[in-house]
Amino acid sequence: MRPHTVLKKACPLLFIPVLTIAMTAQPVYRYPDISPALLRDANSVVRNKETVFEITGIGNAVQRIKYAVTILNRNGLKYSVFIQPYNKFQTVRNIKWNIYDQNGSLVKNKSNTSVEDYSAIAGYELFSDSRVKFIDPKYRNTPFTVEYSYEIVYDGLLSYPVWRVYEDYYMSVEKSSFVIITPEGFRFRYAGKNMPSEGSVTSFRNTTTYLWTVSNQPAVKEESYCAPLQTYTPVIYTAPDDFEIDNHTGNCETWEAFGDWIDRLAAGRDVLEQKSAEKLKGILQGADSDYEKIERLYSYMQNKVRYVSLQIGIGGWQTIDASTVDRLSYGDCKALANYMKTLLGLAGIKSYYTLACAGENAPAILNDFPSNQFNHVLLCVPLMKDTIWLECTDQHIAAGYIGKFTDDREVLLTEQGGGRLVRTKSYSLEENLQDRKGSLDIGNDGSVNSVVTTSYNGLFYTDNYKIFFMDDADKKLFIVDKIKTPFINLFDYKYSEKRSAIPAIDETIKFSITDFCTRMENRFLFNPNLMTRFSKVPVKTKDRKSEIVIRRPYWESDTLAYVLPSLYKVGNIPLNLVLQSKFGEYQTKIVYNDHELRHIRTLKFFRGEYPASDFDEFEDFCRKVAISDERKVTLVNGEVIPK
Repeated sequence: MRPHTVLKKACPLLFIPVLTIAMTAQPVYRYPDISPALLRDANSVVRNKETVFEITGIGNAVQRIKYAVTILNRNGLKYSVFIQPYNKFQTVRNIKWNIYDQNGSLVKNKSNTSVEDYSAIAGYELFSDSRVKFIDPKYRNTPFTVEYSYEIVYDGLLSYPVWRVYEDYYMSVEKSSFVIITPEGFRFRYAGKNMPSEGSVTSFRNTTTYLWTVSNQPAVKEESYCAPLQTYTPVIYTAPDDFEIDNHTGNCETWEAFGDWIDRLAAGRDVLEQKSAEKLKGILQGADSDYEKIERLYSYMQNKVRYVSLQIGIGGWQTIDASTVDRLSYGDCKALANYMKTLLGLAGIKSYYTLACAGENAPAILNDFPSNQFNHVLLCVPLMKDTIWLECTDQHIAAGYIGKFTDDREVLLTEQGGGRLVRTKSYSLEENLQDRKGSLDIGNDGSVNSVVTTSYNGLFYTDNYKIFFMDDADKKLFIVDKIKTPFINLFDYKYSEKRSAIPAIDETIKFSITDFCTRMENRFLFNPNLMTRFSKVPVKTKDRKSEIVIRRPYWESDTLAYVLPSLYKVGNIPLNLVLQSKFGEYQTKIVYNDHELRHIRTLKFFRGEYPASDFDEFEDFCRKVAISDERKVTLVNGEVIPK
């Protein structure tokens, strides 16, 4: 793939200031000099950031970074902290930092001696060679400016830097530049997205230099229902053609080539000892179909092994062999996917080791820019009539269910000779159903006794299955938090689970609420929508930047039957309401008959990406739903019903 960005030739002299970072005069970062446009909606301002990535070979490079950021308030203090990970293939050196007050006067000056160094092992990691360089300047007198400079030396390269003009919301950028220097004729790829101007290319003394600059970029406010920040702000993606890491060479000009390299890393690591292989025969005995075999082997894998992160050397990309996982009963996502692949292979079932960019709100990969954009591995098992996706790091979910972690996205399926992009399971509106029914008895004192049963299906299961891992106290807190009213007495709860490719949890809770009704003289007021009130009304922002994103569809259905108190009659009932839009549908109605009031509500949101120009219409729909969900019924004490 050739570059996405059209580049113009530039005079080599224009580039000299960027190459001579160390030779520039001492900067003065005065707060009063910042443009008012850059202060608007900002917690911090990047005064200048210079990033130079110099490639010397397919496995070697040096990155030099110097940046200064002015911290405007307490919300911006996190940007004064320096955090830089490193590992076996990356060395961080020559760290220097300065602190300037609001008038640009130097107040602190430090070098390597004040840098703290920590292991980056997290609670779920067993082994890792990842570490972190850390600096907290411990300066809080805002506004002030912190300036850092450092180098990263790469001995092994699989990924090149991604240059994001905006590191976060509420951060403006006064000036920023990105430079790549290569030997003359060296091949790599880059893709520019949302750039305000074109870059430039120059050749000088057997090197080629690529330069991008931006200036005076105002802060971006975080918007409701927005796309990931990097999808609508300036970004330069870079990637190698050929690469080398830990003496393993590869190519990622195409997905086929990159998938082939991943497959070659796993070659020969799908063998089990004979004793373990023989054990599978008993597990599979009597299984009538491939699907049943998959279920049995997946359950066996879940019960035998547990997930831990293993990040040592090439182990960040290469799986542990299946026999080691079988012997030790643990592994990371790569190792567990490879182990499950091995089990299926012994049963005669073909499966594919698959790379994904995982996360509930992970951005979509650039499908036309082959490169290492992945952070997770799962397993794809194609059957005659369906494709089964297996999340091998979860010890509870059923075979075929992947939830929000890797649903509905392009992933790289790898096999011998190549890789190809495919899409994971997308859960439909009908599959993502929350169905709630309840019987509620209101007393003459305004209290209510309730029995509510809810079925959580599809992705609603993901939000609730953690209940099975809680102790009794945490379960009660989890349940009480769902009920939008204080003064709750929880009497009993019961959960049952349907473990399948479209899983479900059935919940039954019994509780009372002492002050369910609000008393006003001879009247009671109560909200018949007890547990499913919509509150995610998008906040209006001027000149919205992002499109409106509803990433997953869902459907809520509620029917609550209230027995009214014997001394009260209905005084006022909200009118039925039906809302229909391109974003979703909403309907609520109340049926009153023979001292029983039945509240029926449905809400559907449709998956989709809608232009920013539709925001007013979307906000109007959401606001009307939220207002309707707060409407109250009025009960009157006595025989006379006021008009």
